[in-house]
Parts: sequence; C-alpha cells; structure tokens
Amino acid sequence: MENGIVNDYINIIEVFTKKIHLWIQLFIDKTPNIVIALLVFILGFYLSRLIKKIAIRILERRGVKPSSRIMLGNIISVLVVITFFMFSLNILDLENMFKTILAGAGVAGLAIGLALQGTLSNTFSGITLSFTKNIRIGHQIETMGYTGTIEDINLRTIKLKMADGNYVSIPNKLIVDNPMKNYSESDTANVSVTCGVGYESDLEQVKMLTETTIRKMMQQKELDTAISFYYTEFADSSINFIVYFTIPSKKLSESFSYKSEAIMAIKKCFDAHNINIPFPIRTVQMDKQ
Repeated sequence: MENGIVNDYINIIEVFTKKIHLWIQLFIDKTPNIVIALLVFILGFYLSRLIKKIAIRILERRGVKPSSRIMLGNIISVLVVITFFMFSLNILDLENMFKTILAGAGVAGLAIGLALQGTLSNTFSGITLSFTKNIRIGHQIETMGYTGTIEDINLRTIKLKMADGNYVSIPNKLIVDNPMKNYSESDTANVSVTCGVGYESDLEQVKMLTETTIRKMMQQKELDTAISFYYTEFADSSINFIVYFTIPSKKLSESFSYKSEAIMAIKKCFDAHNINIPFPIRTVQMDKQ
C-alpha cells in the first residue's frame, strides 16, 4: 500500500514536471511573438497619447467646448489602445481569448448602459451641443421657462445665469429635446410693449401718438427703427394694443431697458393728451325689487 502511495506521488511529480517543461518550451517558442506583441502594445499606448493631443487641437479649432474636447480625446485614445491590443493578441495567437473578453465586455457594457441611461443620454446630448454652432457660452437663451446667459456647458448640463443673479442648471437632454429661443443669434432684437386704452379713446390718435413717441425715443439715441402697431382685442375694461420696434442689440438686458423707457414715454404722452389707461373695473347693477 505504501508503494502505491509513493508511485502516485511520483506520477504527480512527473506530470507536473512535464507541464513545467512544456510551458518553458512554449514560452521559448513564443518569446519572439511575446516581444513583438509587447512592442506593438507599447507603440499603441504612445500613439494613443499623440493622437489624443492632435484630436483635442483639431476640436479646439472647431470651437468644441473644453469638457467635450477632453472626453472625445479620451475616447479616441482608448479606441487606439484597444486596436493595438487586438493586434497584440493576434500576434500571440490568442484570438479565442479576445473573443471571450469582447463578449464579456459587451454584456458588461449593456448592463452599465441600462443603469446609466439618463446620464449617458445627457452626455451624448452634451456632445451634440458641443458641435452645435448656435449655442455658445455668453449667448442669452430662453428654454423650459428659464431665461438667462449661458455661463458653462459641460457633458451633463447647461448653466444659466438668470437676470436676478441666480443660477439654474438644465440637463442637456432637455435642451436638445425642447424648443429654445436664442436672443444672441441675431444682430437685432424686437421689443414689444402691450397696453390698453379706454373705450372712449380715439384709436387713430392713440396709434399715431404711440408710434411718434417710440420714434422720438429712438431718434434721441440716433437710431432708426421699424415700428409695427396692432390692436389686439376688446378687453373687459380697455381696447388693448401691442407695438413692436427693433433695436440693434443682442443683449436681453438692453431689450428690457428699451422696453422700460418705451413704457414710461408712452405713459407720459398719454397723460399729456388725456388718454385714459384704465384698470380693470366691474359694474354691478342692482335691480329694484
């Protein structure tokens, strides 16, 4: 029995020894391929860094935002490394291992994609906005009920500075999927003023005085403007109108300033000509019993 145990140990040692010799021989045979594969991978690593720098410079010249430039540069760098890693595996005749790794990565990528669906959606929307020429830092926009100046654009949100000094961050996906008004795209802006006059007013006179007042206000600033005047409705207490005029400005703050001046000038003119701007009133009729 003892001889049998000894023979078993001897057999195990022989098998292990043969495996060691086989692995050593395989390593010796594969040494040239291992060296070449290692050199290819190192070359790919350094090329990825070089290509990343070139890509970031090209994106910078195209006006892509800094955060998106860095992300796209990293993606390109990783793709280059993966490509050279594939070459290295082919040199080592390890295609099957690569297929296994690729299959595992696909499953992991699917799971991560489902878990980070919202984040990835905002990220890809941020990349889209990076290549959109009509959205830039400093532009004044209105979207989702918010109006302000773009202070920052990153891969998740757009940061707006409101007129009251507060900041609001809007997810990129909402910017892409919803309508947006960009006040900075045009060299001019239309300012609108709404008002109402009493039913006893001479509407022709109201129109003439309003247009004349706006025109004088703009002439004082040595500016010429197109004016459009429209009556809009018979309201409960007044006949309402809206007047539009154009100003040479991209800034929303200047639009507010011109509108404020126009309101004060129209009110002053109407007071001078005894034109009533009524406030809402209600007449109650009491029937006698």
